[in-house]
Amino acid sequence: MSYCSDITKNRILECAKKEFLNKGFDKAQVGEIAKAANVTTGAIYRHFKNKEDLFFTLIEDVYKYTLEVVVEVETKNESEDYKTLLAQDEHIVIEAMFSEAMNFVNYMYEHFEEFKLIFECSKGSMVENFVEEIVNRYTKKNMRLIHSSGNKKLGIDKIEEFEVYMLTRGYIISLCECIIHNIPHNYANKYIKSIVAFQYYGWNGLLNFNTRK
Repeated sequence: MSYCSDITKNRILECAKKEFLNKGFDKAQVGEIAKAANVTTGAIYRHFKNKEDLFFTLIEDVYKYTLEVVVEVETKNESEDYKTLLAQDEHIVIEAMFSEAMNFVNYMYEHFEEFKLIFECSKGSMVENFVEEIVNRYTKKNMRLIHSSGNKKLGIDKIEEFEVYMLTRGYIISLCECIIHNIPHNYANKYIKSIVAFQYYGWNGLLNFNTRK
């Protein structure tokens, strides 16, 4: 691809991002993107297969990175080291959970507009249900964790998967809210620490409650 072609492609992407952020995937028009980029629609289709391809190109990096993080968490949660961590002092566990959450939250702020596209502007696109897919994967991960050998003594057999799904969804969505509600980055630290502490004590309280039933 030539230097001039790269410049044209980047200009198209910049204009496409504005169009998608303003109108969402469904209502965005390739013609309007072409007009803003001062190119023909044919020029856009020389670089991108269709509107879907154009949209995905904008969020591809953060999409793939997020999946990598999910896989890493799934793998780590299956390890004995992680189960040992959960058995340690509550302050150590909360700090570890907070650090993990903030690493990803900081990444979201570094790619703020791309996550805006996924969370708020993706209706009708192939990533419309991306957050829900993440929630489902974390739900299965949480189910495996609470039913692991180290937790059998807790008597959590009475907890249904839908309960775990709802609690997991609340946590994932609470992280997304930083971007959705434009929470200032310098306030996110305090917000996330509260969410993590709430999750930790909430899960422990729920497991203990089920044990007494």
